[in-house]
Amino acid sequence: MLLRSLFLLIFVFLVVGCTTTKSYTNIATNNYIKGIVTSISKVNSGYVYTIESTDTSNGKLTSAQGFSSKPCNVGDLVYARLNGAKFDYFAVLVTGFERVQEPAIIKKHHRTKQNLTTDNIPIVENIEF
Repeated sequence: MLLRSLFLLIFVFLVVGCTTTKSYTNIATNNYIKGIVTSISKVNSGYVYTIESTDTSNGKLTSAQGFSSKPCNVGDLVYARLNGAKFDYFAVLVTGFERVQEPAIIKKHHRTKQNLTTDNIPIVENIEF
C-alpha cells in the first residue's frame, strides 16, 4: 500500500510539472532602417533627419526621424540604427539615390493576314498496309 501511494504521489508530481506552462515574453525590437532621406533640419551640433524606408525586410522600420552629426543630403540612400531620438549608426550608402521603377512591359499582338501562314490541306490520301 505504501508503495502504491508513493508511486501515485510521484506520478501526480510528474503530471503537474509537465502540464504547467511557463510564459516567456521576449519582445524583439529592430531599430534599423534603410531608406531615403526626405528632409533635413539643422540644429546646434548636428542634423535631424527624416528617413522613408525602401527596405522593410527583417523587421526594419518603415520611417524614422532622429538626430545625427554626420552630414548628408536629401535623396541619399542611408542605413541607420535608431536609439531613442538619436541615430547610433548612420551610413550613407548611395549619394543622390533615385528610386527607379521599371516601366511595365506592354506586349502588342499584330494579328494581320500577312503574318498568318497557310497550309495546304491534302485532297487525297492513300494508306496501304
